Amino acid sequence: MDSAEHRIEQLFGEIDGMYFGAAERALIDEAVALADEHGLDELGYAARLRLLPSASMLGDTDAQLSAFAWCVGRNAADPQRFPLQVGGFDLLWYHKHVVSSLMGSPLFSLADVESAIESMERQYVKEGVGVSGVLQARFQAAGGQGRLEEAGKWLGELKRTPRDAYSHCETCVRAEEAEYHYLVGEDTQGLALADEILGEGMTCGDEPENTIAQALLPLLRAGRLEQARQLHLRGYRMARGNADHLPMIAQHLRFCAVTGNAARGLDILERHLGWLVHDGLNAEAHFNALSAAAVLLAAAERAGAGAQTVNAASDPKLHSIFGEHTGPWTVSELQTAARQAAAELGTKFDERNGNEWYASRLRADDALAEVSYELPIGATRVVTDRTETAAAALPEDLDGRLIMANDLLVMDERGQARQVLTAAEALGDSPGGEPLTAAQIAEIAGLKARLDAAGEGDEVLAGIFEIAASDGLHAALAMTETALSDPELEQGRGRGRRAALLRTKAQLLGADDQYDAGLAAADASLAIGLRLGAREWASTSAILAAHLAQDAGKADLAIERWRIAIREAAQAELPQELSARLELGSLLQALGRAEEGVEEAREVLRRQSATGAPDAERAETLRRIGQGSVAMQEPQDALDAYRDAVALASKAEDWALATRAALALGDLMTESGDEEGIAVLAGAVESARHLDEDDPMWVIRAMHMHGRALSMADDDEKAAEVLREAIDRAARAAADEHPAAAFEHADLLDSLARALVTDHEDEALKLAHQAAEQFVAIDEAVPGGRALMLAAGIHFNNERPEKSLPLMERAVALLEDHPDVLGQVLHAIGDVYEALERHHDAKQARDRAEQLL
Repeated sequence: MDSAEHRIEQLFGEIDGMYFGAAERALIDEAVALADEHGLDELGYAARLRLLPSASMLGDTDAQLSAFAWCVGRNAADPQRFPLQVGGFDLLWYHKHVVSSLMGSPLFSLADVESAIESMERQYVKEGVGVSGVLQARFQAAGGQGRLEEAGKWLGELKRTPRDAYSHCETCVRAEEAEYHYLVGEDTQGLALADEILGEGMTCGDEPENTIAQALLPLLRAGRLEQARQLHLRGYRMARGNADHLPMIAQHLRFCAVTGNAARGLDILERHLGWLVHDGLNAEAHFNALSAAAVLLAAAERAGAGAQTVNAASDPKLHSIFGEHTGPWTVSELQTAARQAAAELGTKFDERNGNEWYASRLRADDALAEVSYELPIGATRVVTDRTETAAAALPEDLDGRLIMANDLLVMDERGQARQVLTAAEALGDSPGGEPLTAAQIAEIAGLKARLDAAGEGDEVLAGIFEIAASDGLHAALAMTETALSDPELEQGRGRGRRAALLRTKAQLLGADDQYDAGLAAADASLAIGLRLGAREWASTSAILAAHLAQDAGKADLAIERWRIAIREAAQAELPQELSARLELGSLLQALGRAEEGVEEAREVLRRQSATGAPDAERAETLRRIGQGSVAMQEPQDALDAYRDAVALASKAEDWALATRAALALGDLMTESGDEEGIAVLAGAVESARHLDEDDPMWVIRAMHMHGRALSMADDDEKAAEVLREAIDRAARAAADEHPAAAFEHADLLDSLARALVTDHEDEALKLAHQAAEQFVAIDEAVPGGRALMLAAGIHFNNERPEKSLPLMERAVALLEDHPDVLGQVLHAIGDVYEALERHHDAKQARDRAEQLL
């Protein structure tokens, strides 16, 4: 074998072990080029057979069709040298892909499509492989042309035809049928098929992300809004990495448009506009995406964002789609261009198909302007023109503007105050305006002097906090109420001062656990900030309101306040926007909406990376992504996020964050059976040692997790060594009255007992007793009961039921208020009663357990 053949075979070995992607495609291209250069046609044939599925999955229709034609020609000319099957690759299978590719561009006539199907049928019949795949292609082609009655006929015949080796997989058959049902208005039947795919975990190359995308609007129409929300988040995450998924992205844009998430849709559109030039022959995908983009952009325009720029549209590569344009594209301008481009493509398809199917699809998309579902996701970033907003709120008279400037200064909104003062001076300079009086000029000068001075202090506010520190919260609240009753605050003046007092009141009420009253005060302060256009004040007040709403158990209100905080911070370009997004993400995750929480965190990470944020900040964001990914049952994403978090936090020498992330990473790895997790936990211990002087609990907890992991890996000797050191450290911390040390010490005793129970039962028994007593002493009933059960189990397993019984009876008494655990104990005590031949007691215990369970 010469060097070229050897290299090609080596490439095949690498290609066949890789996922579809750019790296895999580069190796295929190298193999094809080498084979052609050296005249190795058989190897060139084998390389192109590998190119066919790769090009199909990555959206390279030109390469796919060229490779297919080359292979078909060689096979027809010499089937012995170029057989249909080479290894695991089968030329017959790829006939199906060619039909859909020809359908996707109006450059190919209906005669071309029919010729491809007939060629496919001849070849399938010749090889005796069955015609299920041919019928699927006919069904797909008829549906793609909008000939829905004909498509229904082919679907019926397909269902009556036995499946064979060249049938679509069970997942794709269901997915294509579901799309047909949606097209003919049979959402219930379509969703039933989607539910099968998703409920049974069925997958294929583009599934289930394609099924998810197509089901979004039908789910909304069916009133299954929460499921639609979760599937949008899951499905977009799955679809966003492959440019061949542009039709799926289109469905997610439509979803955002009709659910009040135009801002999120604009973010998605910005990320994927470049995909419009990815595959020049996939005009169907381009039409779909352009029409969906027009729907989304129209929704953003209705939300007041018509003047917002869409930066990605300025890419010169998109000139062929949208035409030449001077300056940045606005939402309104791009909406017009996208709608026009979609209409032009649709006309070409309709001319090819001889009907108005594409025109009807455009009309259906236009009708989505009248469709609306209230389903907010995450934070919004749609912004209206700030100048117009400020102008609308600006008083027309000079006194009104001076009062507003004063209010803004009190709130330390210096940028806004300066703009208002400039507008006030402009009144005197405007044509026909009244000249400013000496008093007015003096007042403006005084306000300007305050602008140029350091931040203003407020003696009353300072006094309130001094009273809170010396006389308590109630005295401080009384002083705040007195200040708020000042008549001047009720006469249109002093709005800034009122806002400041209200925010102070909210803080004091929150500290006094009066969360509802605090939320009302914070909202009142927020309302003033919003009316005055004081964005930083509004954002900060909204953050306070969000925290108070969370403390009051009002999650929905908290989410809304976080959204306001983020919106105002974004419009004022304040750095707190990102921290507020992270807090919103954490709240959403805590509410079981992990997909949304991770989306927020990923948006923060994207922007942190773009702006070169400090390593520690990115590490914390990654840690939260890891947490959310665990909740989403996406372990690989969680592992990747935690690993990056550990690396960045360690580089930044943020040892608390590095320890926290390493513990999460190690715990996840050991739970999945990865032995390397133990080494990660050992590394967490070393990170925690940097924190020992400030808080010994870091090391103690890290050692505890490390010891448990060693015990789970059956390295009980090493586990005991680590746990004993942790116990000694916890004892010292408890002696120093560390608030968390007593529980940790008891829990460590319990963990050591479990590690020793196999080989050192006597010591394990003693430790279990000690753990139980310590848990009981600090009113920790559940772990105390479990420690008693451990000791009781040691006795029982050594045929000492009489010694086991009093421990179990004590555990039962301890766990009376914890029925979920009590049921397990009652079942166990039933076994003890049986061993003691107390059968009636055993039955009673088990009956009671059944009632609890």
